Amino acid sequence: MAIGTSAPEAPEGLWFSVLGPLRAWRSGAELPLGPPQQRAMLAMLLLSEGRTVSADRLIDALWGEEPPHAALGTVRTYAYRLRRLLGADVLTSESGGYRLRVPADRVDAARCEALAAEAAARRAEGDAEGALRALGQALGLWRGDVLLVLPGPYAERQRTRWDERKVELLETRLEIDLEQGRHREVVEELAGLTAAYPLRERFAELRMTALCRSGRQADALKAYDEARRVLAEEVGVDPGPALRELHRRVLAADPGLVPAAPAPGTPAAPAPADRPHAGRSFAVEPFGDRPFYDRRPGRVETAPALWSPAPRQLPFTASDFTGRETETATVAEALLRPDGMPVVAISGLGGVGKTELAVRTAHRLADRFPDGQLHAVLHDDDGRPTPPEETLEGFLRALGVPAQAVPAGLAERTALFRSAVAGRRVLIVLDNARDTEQIRPLLPGDGCAVLVTSRTRLDPLPGMRFVALGVLTPEESLELFTRIVGAERVAAEPEDARRGVAACGHLPLAIRLLASRLACRPAWGIGWVVDQLEDEHDRRRLDVLRSGTLDVETTFRFSYERLDAAQARAFRLLAALRLPHLPLDAVAAVLELPRHEAEDVAESLVDCSLLETPAPERYGYHGLLSAFAQGLCGPEGEPEHIRAALGRVVRRYHGDPAADPCDVAAVLQRYAEGGPAAGRAAGAPDLALAAELLLDSTLRHDCGHATRRLGRAALALLGTALAAGDPAAEARVRLALGRLLLEMGTATTPALAELIAARDLCVRHALPPVVRAHTHSALGACFARAGRHEDAAHAFRAAATLHDTLGSTAAVVPELLGLARSLAGAGRATDAGNAAATARALCRTLNDSGLEALALSTLGTLAEERGDLDGAAGHFRAALALLRPEERRRTGRTLMSLTHVLRTAGRAAEAADTAARAVEAFTADGDQYGAGLALAELGHATARLPDPDTARLHWSEAHVVLARIGAPEARSLRELSGDHDRSVRTEPWPSWTPVRM
Repeated sequence: MAIGTSAPEAPEGLWFSVLGPLRAWRSGAELPLGPPQQRAMLAMLLLSEGRTVSADRLIDALWGEEPPHAALGTVRTYAYRLRRLLGADVLTSESGGYRLRVPADRVDAARCEALAAEAAARRAEGDAEGALRALGQALGLWRGDVLLVLPGPYAERQRTRWDERKVELLETRLEIDLEQGRHREVVEELAGLTAAYPLRERFAELRMTALCRSGRQADALKAYDEARRVLAEEVGVDPGPALRELHRRVLAADPGLVPAAPAPGTPAAPAPADRPHAGRSFAVEPFGDRPFYDRRPGRVETAPALWSPAPRQLPFTASDFTGRETETATVAEALLRPDGMPVVAISGLGGVGKTELAVRTAHRLADRFPDGQLHAVLHDDDGRPTPPEETLEGFLRALGVPAQAVPAGLAERTALFRSAVAGRRVLIVLDNARDTEQIRPLLPGDGCAVLVTSRTRLDPLPGMRFVALGVLTPEESLELFTRIVGAERVAAEPEDARRGVAACGHLPLAIRLLASRLACRPAWGIGWVVDQLEDEHDRRRLDVLRSGTLDVETTFRFSYERLDAAQARAFRLLAALRLPHLPLDAVAAVLELPRHEAEDVAESLVDCSLLETPAPERYGYHGLLSAFAQGLCGPEGEPEHIRAALGRVVRRYHGDPAADPCDVAAVLQRYAEGGPAAGRAAGAPDLALAAELLLDSTLRHDCGHATRRLGRAALALLGTALAAGDPAAEARVRLALGRLLLEMGTATTPALAELIAARDLCVRHALPPVVRAHTHSALGACFARAGRHEDAAHAFRAAATLHDTLGSTAAVVPELLGLARSLAGAGRATDAGNAAATARALCRTLNDSGLEALALSTLGTLAEERGDLDGAAGHFRAALALLRPEERRRTGRTLMSLTHVLRTAGRAAEAADTAARAVEAFTADGDQYGAGLALAELGHATARLPDPDTARLHWSEAHVVLARIGAPEARSLRELSGDHDRSVRTEPWPSWTPVRM
């Protein structure tokens, strides 16, 4: 199967999955693929194997025999969006259709077929274990029902096709299992498969065979009777010839059903670990089909007396080495550069597999360096760096220099070493270098190549190529774990196995240690061990990652002990806070350093592979490193020191409008987790600042991704404020929590209770007018959501008055606009118009495009109330033109309003397209409530095309999204979608319970 022409035609990092819900990623970040119908179109292009698909075929695939009038325009719209998302060179228009140029190895369906072909080839060669591995990987690509919830006849056909393909692969895998004598292991699995596929006679045959070979002849006969009964009742036929013949053989106790024992003296087949790469070879063709170095006879005369038989010092490679194909190719290509002396430096966290990658690549390239491979570990057993003089002595002896001829000085040894290898093709592997100065004397001359591994980023040398090695992918992690623990055991606890490799942070050493521990304890359940590893509050959890004398902690300690005092303190203190991300401002606050000094310290830890930096001025720990660092904490790990550090971060964030609300939420939640003492021991000023920071972030943020996190922080901080007896902090936290509950789309009752409590606290304790103003504003929004328009108008009017008293014109405008909408809802059109006109006049004096967009959107709402649909649509479009790309939530809300107007005007196709854009905006923002409402609106618009089946799919998806967060709109969507029998796990957030005052 080939999709597209070659890998370079697609942007690096694209990956598509169709064996489940359709998903796509670029460089690890998931892409928003838009509404279901657009995704269905993408699925067809992906599964068309790089061939051009005409617009007519796409229309047939999406709508079948009765497409809507606007079908062609809709297809073009989808193509435009997908091209903008994936790249113009990925989705091209050709011959009246569209072609998706994506390499086969970037699509899981193509990967599945390649693995199936590999399995067939290995089976034909007699490599049963290799075939089973390939089939296991192929089946592991499935993540649920293929193209789940995608509409259209094409998607339905593909679901049927791939369901059948999965069953075929299962049958093949089970056949090989039986051929290998694993009848007892597969009996239970076959029982489940015959129940799931009662009309699939092949499963019944395999089950009977497994039972018979397990000595359970009676059960095999019962299985036949069960299969015969089901076939008769369901389709009115008898079992086929193969099943009947097998039944006859079981009755006759045919000895041929039991595999013959191997003859005495017959050698056992090699274990799969002994030949993991049978039939494969490392391809060097990308680097040329002939060696680029020509060993001419005259070139060896430089130092003939020093040369002995070519040294071969490379250590062995692990038979279960997994993944790293891209990194291996990168390193190999760099080492085989035809000019000068290539030097490649592999850096990364301890235990990430630098040595394995280096040694494995060196072995694969050994034939390209025929004059030898030298290898040296650049530290001793106690972790002390090996002096270069000592390493050079070993190299010279390996090259044939007698001990008495090795010079004493470093410079003389370096000169002799370079003379000895001059004109030769030698690969030098230097493992675990401390710094560049340690390796500089070990570098040969042109024609040779050097491969270095180091936990620290080395100072660059001319021509040095750096390769930063990260952790394994989840798939590679699970493959490595399975190779050690065993496929049968992983198949019995697949979710626990995935949890295990995730708890290891996908670090190869950690996975190997966990898997080895389990392999030596076959009676232990995977889940039981993983539970210990996942306990973030147990500092002994790293003890799980120990096997014999090897453990993760020792590996990490090797890096830690190389730090100076300032680095070591920072490493411990930053980890003690247990924050998921550490912006530079937070690092500076925790370390009590100026910003530039804090950055120097953090970057030095990054260079030592002890901190990660996913983006500029942002830092974080690998999960296991964080646990290790927390275990090192002395006084800095005590609760009062942690609270003090968190208090410093709170003060740093306070008043900073650029502070990321997600970062703020994490800090506030950790601050509140100190319990009642957080308010008292850390000092009342810190609690007051924490409450103000929470409220400011809630008022300022306009991002759905932050809503949940801020809400959890608000719940935690409310308990702290109550325990501290601080009514001002309590009022601010309740106000924030009420607003967040409202944004999440839960029923208005919890939000209203919090906001009324906040209002009462404001009155009782005479809190500042600005807090009272924001409380009235939030109450107005809550009353409006509940349909209590007069109450909403009263609240918005009070908020506007307070903001006006404070002289904040910019804050008055949104309140007047809220007042206008509430008055319109109450049927007071004239008053609504006056309020809107006043707000519009103020907007003109402020020259604020954001407020102008809000005003235009409100005018659109008023026009819609009057029945002026064209005017309303014009206002909403004008508002959209003013919104910035990053204002995704406001964009989504405005698109929703425009969708409703277009649908009311009978312009269903435009309404559907606009609703799809709203779904994209809310999804990108992380606003689940908005996305659910937009999907519902998309269903309403699609129903008028008319396309009732697609509409029901949209309603069904909306019902699932809204039901999970406990939104009241989910109930009506359940009726529309017909999902009466479908149960959705409701997860209203937050799990709100009234807190007595």
